[in-house]
Amino acid sequence: MSKQPVALVILDGFGLENNPVGNAVKAANTPNFDRYMSAYPTGTLEASGEGVGLPEGQMGNSEVGHLNLGAGRIVYQSLTRINLAVRNGELVKDETISKAVKHAVDNDKKVHIMGLLSPGGIHSHNEHIYALVEAAKANGAKEVYVHAFLDGRDTAPKSALEYVSALEAKLAEIGIGKVATCSGRYYSMDRDKNFDRTQLAYDCMTQGSGEKFDSAVAGVEASYKNDILDEFVIPFVVDANGLMQDGDTVIFANFRPDRAQQIGAAVSNPEEVANFAKEGKPALDSSKGPKDIYFVSMMSYGATVKGQIVFGLQNLSNTYGEVISNNGLKQLRIAETEKYAHVTFFFDGGVDKEIEGATRVLINSPKVATYDLKPEMSAYEVADACVTEIEKDVHDTIILNFANPDMVGHTGIVDATIKAVEAVDECLGKVVDAI
Repeated sequence: MSKQPVALVILDGFGLENNPVGNAVKAANTPNFDRYMSAYPTGTLEASGEGVGLPEGQMGNSEVGHLNLGAGRIVYQSLTRINLAVRNGELVKDETISKAVKHAVDNDKKVHIMGLLSPGGIHSHNEHIYALVEAAKANGAKEVYVHAFLDGRDTAPKSALEYVSALEAKLAEIGIGKVATCSGRYYSMDRDKNFDRTQLAYDCMTQGSGEKFDSAVAGVEASYKNDILDEFVIPFVVDANGLMQDGDTVIFANFRPDRAQQIGAAVSNPEEVANFAKEGKPALDSSKGPKDIYFVSMMSYGATVKGQIVFGLQNLSNTYGEVISNNGLKQLRIAETEKYAHVTFFFDGGVDKEIEGATRVLINSPKVATYDLKPEMSAYEVADACVTEIEKDVHDTIILNFANPDMVGHTGIVDATIKAVEAVDECLGKVVDAI
């Protein structure tokens, strides 16, 4: 082999921590990783807080990590930017939000605010939802409805009751706004083209499909009685007067794009949703949904989501991919579906662009309800595909992501996560040996 590519192999969710409690990485048998750590120079990077442009003490996430890795510098994150705008009052006065609310006021339409009701800070923050309600009131809105997505993934799995209670209290304090619908993020924030899940959340917000409850608290309590925790709460209706209708204004409070794209496209771009079907799976049916929605997102979610954007992209020049390409070198980006956006969109500075000399390889993630059911996910297929590309002897550098420790770790099932880590270690060995 004439080329010996430089590889950045990202073991997503794999961290170094001495505390053995719940520590799948420490408990797993990882002979390859252990050998590399003992035989070669090593270093560690901060993956949270100010080290990656987040507020002090804020946990990191995959998006943030890939953005900083690709940029080669600290990138101040969406959460930090929005927090500052909320704190100094700029969000209430923001021109994009003011125009959106004015559209609703002038046309006798409703203002809807949808997003993940969570203090997790990974995809959203509940304080941002509160601030958007206050902005709607300040700009003269008459009807404001909140469509709350429940977390349980970046928060404790049974914490939504606290957050919906706080939301209902906050709306009463502000003096405007009602909860219209609630749904677990499993449905409203799918990113793997499981449109049957997205459909349930979409139909709930637009058609009133789902069980009816007198309050968000009552709906969550009923789910708990059926042993359904936050992430998996089946979409339900609280106020049927708050369904999205033609011409309404919708403001999406999430700032992270990947899990906002499907539901965001369904609401903002229904005419083209039929084009988003995945092989062997039906597309989302938006034919009965509202038309001419005035859609606003906190950040850019990509080309499939149409509307206005409150916080524009930061201009990140000279990212790793650009530097490699500008020097006439070839690069490979490879991951399974769950992390494909991370080695492309996020790694390239939060923009979706084709880079000259870059080859992209996408391996489908397995179709299981939760990844503890298949801890190896598609790691072996990713490794085999990467080895095949290495053997072609054309790539100067490789950006590879193994999703397992993160995705299986999110289930909270330690035994499954240990298996995930061990599978990744085996696959890591295959790739390193091929290089």
